[in-house]
Amino acid sequence: MPYLAGMVWGWCVLSTGVPVCAQNTPQKVPVITLGRIAAPSLKNGKLTPTTTTRQEILKNGLLLADVNNCRVTEYKFTLLAPNKGFYGPIYVTGGELTDSLKNKIKSQSGPNVKIYIEDIKMNYRGNLMDANPVVLRYDE
Repeated sequence: MPYLAGMVWGWCVLSTGVPVCAQNTPQKVPVITLGRIAAPSLKNGKLTPTTTTRQEILKNGLLLADVNNCRVTEYKFTLLAPNKGFYGPIYVTGGELTDSLKNKIKSQSGPNVKIYIEDIKMNYRGNLMDANPVVLRYDE
């Protein structure tokens, strides 16, 4: 499913990966964030990373949904530190930052370090769904 935020009119049933939706029924599509760090915004159709600190990322090491009955089951992690190289992609089962990922974040200082958490799969009310990517940036 493509990136969606806010309210969607209709209910959806996922079978064979194709949603079948009814009209005129409001349903909130879950949005995934790292802890309570704000989700990235869309500007001109492109994701703009959420600016935060390295300490906040390490403190909020769990991918969360903004609705109940939803949990992250897997994701892909990539870190890009200018002039220091590219780390990843690392595929992770579950919704937590692993200790090795936390150690990598601790060792990468800024400026303009970007973390991409993509290909997020979530279990929502018994259905496996794709979730929005999480893109973070820190400078220290």
